[in-house]
Amino acid sequence: MARPRVRLVVTADDFGYCPRRDEGIVEAFLAGTVTSVSLLVNGAAAQSAAELARRHSIPTGLHANLSEGRPVGPARHGASTLLSPEGFFLGKMGFREAVAAGGVALPQVREELEAQLNCFQELLGRAPTHVDGHQHVHVLPGGQTPSWA
Repeated sequence: MARPRVRLVVTADDFGYCPRRDEGIVEAFLAGTVTSVSLLVNGAAAQSAAELARRHSIPTGLHANLSEGRPVGPARHGASTLLSPEGFFLGKMGFREAVAAGGVALPQVREELEAQLNCFQELLGRAPTHVDGHQHVHVLPGGQTPSWA
């Protein structure tokens, strides 16, 4: 009996966080160590990272982020349960604590994730190959699957 074919997928996340990190990720992809990347669309280098992904034909997914930096969706224009008073996401522990306390409005989560998906599609001109979560926010309890998932 033939053995099932197994393919190891090694994904580098935080693509788009900063140019130096992106350079290392691309180097690892070109060496065959990394097989895909996850793009942080609100990262400081998201646009240049998207260009690198296109140039090198790197399979690219969305690295959904609700914990670091600034939002890309409607929350960036006003008050949101996802943000600090300064307009930044609450941080990994702050977000987890807000979720546990019931202080996160799920419609705002949906709006931000849909905005990140739209931003990804604008940057790369296609849908992501996969979706994962920055700082494991995708595994927190209490959420609903977005309509695009």
